[in-house]
Amino acid sequence: MAGQMDEQYFDEKKGLALEAISGVNKDVAEVTSLIAATNYAMSDLVDPRLVHELLKSAAGRLDAARRDFEKARWAAARTDLEFEQWLSAHGHGDLRYTQD
Repeated sequence: MAGQMDEQYFDEKKGLALEAISGVNKDVAEVTSLIAATNYAMSDLVDPRLVHELLKSAAGRLDAARRDFEKARWAAARTDLEFEQWLSAHGHGDLRYTQD
């Protein structure tokens, strides 16, 4: 029998995906302003470690948003698939085996 999660779980995962995207937007805005502040004559004006840290943070949050979005889809679906199977079946195997 195909299972379906409750709507509260769906809403929670949808909210987490939106929060992650909001964080990405903040990281991207900050790193954009840092990179825009650099110029040829003073290329060391900005700490490159901070630029890379912000970009890595944004990438991690994007993966979290993708995973939570898929969890919301999985929660609303009538399926017998476990979540890890769901990811593979829908072409998102790169999101498997990460922390929830």
